Amino acid sequence: MMHATEGTAVLNAPRAAIAPPSVEARTAAPRHPGDEALAGALKAWRAALGEDAVFAKQEAQARHGANTMGLKREIPAAVVPKTAAEVAQVVRIAARFRVPLYPISTGRNWGYGSANPVRDGGVIVDLSRMDRIVALDEELGLVTVQPGVTQGMLAEYLDARGLDFMVPVTGAGPRASLLGNAMERGYGITPHADHFAAVNALEAVLPDGSLYRSGLHDAGGEEVNGAFKWGVGPYMDGLFTQGNFGIVTQVTIALARRPERVEAFFCSFKCDADLERGVEAVRLVLRELGGLSGSINLMNARRMLSMVEAFPREQVGDVEIISDALVEKLAARHQITAWTAAGALYGPAPVVKAAKKRLKQILKPLAKRIAFFTPKSARLASKIASALPVLKDSPIAHALRRIDAAMQVMDGRPSEIALPLSYWKSRAKPGAEMDPARDGCGLLWYAPLVPMKAARVRAYVEMVERVCRAHGIEPLITLTSLGERCFDSTVPILFDRADPDECARAQACFEALFEAGRAQGFLPYRLSVSAMRKMVDPESAFWRLGSALKKAVDPENLIAPGRYAL
Repeated sequence: MMHATEGTAVLNAPRAAIAPPSVEARTAAPRHPGDEALAGALKAWRAALGEDAVFAKQEAQARHGANTMGLKREIPAAVVPKTAAEVAQVVRIAARFRVPLYPISTGRNWGYGSANPVRDGGVIVDLSRMDRIVALDEELGLVTVQPGVTQGMLAEYLDARGLDFMVPVTGAGPRASLLGNAMERGYGITPHADHFAAVNALEAVLPDGSLYRSGLHDAGGEEVNGAFKWGVGPYMDGLFTQGNFGIVTQVTIALARRPERVEAFFCSFKCDADLERGVEAVRLVLRELGGLSGSINLMNARRMLSMVEAFPREQVGDVEIISDALVEKLAARHQITAWTAAGALYGPAPVVKAAKKRLKQILKPLAKRIAFFTPKSARLASKIASALPVLKDSPIAHALRRIDAAMQVMDGRPSEIALPLSYWKSRAKPGAEMDPARDGCGLLWYAPLVPMKAARVRAYVEMVERVCRAHGIEPLITLTSLGERCFDSTVPILFDRADPDECARAQACFEALFEAGRAQGFLPYRLSVSAMRKMVDPESAFWRLGSALKKAVDPENLIAPGRYAL
């Protein structure tokens, strides 16, 4: 969730001037706090925060150790502050005893490490009790939230006040942190799809315990600070995303207003050979209608089946993927084609009507069918199908229920629609509230960036299918547009976490995907806590500069050691 050059003089300095710290320097700060140091820190934290806010090793491990990756990290303790002032106390005490910290928001970073630190020995700073919606500017559509504020909390807050703003939703569901996703540079499919782009200001506790605020705040521009992202002078807020320069304690987010009309579209391509034309069509839609469209998803047949069919274990077994013949049979039952495009149009009704006409013109040549739904029409169709005895258990009724749930997400309303995917290959069963880490699901995300070029997308798809098949992992592929030039692809590596062999196979599949993708230039936009070292290159000027900045701000390497860093 977390989490911070002077211009050309530093950027153009000789390599020696910004060389990475030596191995000795990088390991000088203890990764595993000694018993005496940890005991001293725990005592001081209890005095500062209270007994109920500090957990020793056994309870900390039980509260925060579960994850979907089969990962095991040593968590020596956890602290749960309630205010930014308490976070500052936590940091100052950690500095005194040289105990490394690892901040989390709600710990629901499923598939990337959940609440686990990058390295063993990090004391978890659990910010979930910091759950205040600090301010809402209804006129400008700006909301300021703390790390523990979830998608569901913001939705309830807006509904209680009758405010028609859209929540920046993600597939992680109603109980996932807004701040955490934005700081990891996550995205959704609503109009403000890039969630960090919608963050206009932030506050963070620095490694020395002082409070950082975005540039205009301290100059007297507190109000305009939240209204203008870039401030004045060097833009430093970005250092706190995918970084370890401090602990972010609040962000100000620009919310999208719910437009007069939201209309989703689902386009089924005629065959797999239409993928290239489909990529070109998506690019054209975004180029011409990008101001009216959120992100567009392209999903292969296996990914679509994972949303409508239980994994056919009896027909497949535990270590095989579904055969192409069975995929074809199941897809035919649900009228699923090789590729499906899904997205939505947002705006005034007459404008959406005109955009819909142009969308049809672009997609019709390659579409087997195109369906359009509004939130109201999707809800009505689902209710009717579920009420009719002849239809209620049919694939059509099931599909309409899924479309209804998907429409809620496209309408900026939090939903658990994406969470069942985590359970698809697992023998785990969801509890009253879905929690894939707690419930024993096996999930690793491979999330590379892919240029929005037809030939490159085809090469990427072939690479994923080849590698996944070789490891007995279902090649479930989604491509989500990040503007008109690039896709982010999400490939969920699903496995039975209770089976050590499956855990090993899943990890091997991720490693193979990463290396095969890197060889072709497909690199992840974010990484799990166990994979960050794969992208960190001590020979790269980029990472050497980051290391030099980190050393200047956090010389003891106390905040999230190893998080996107040398």
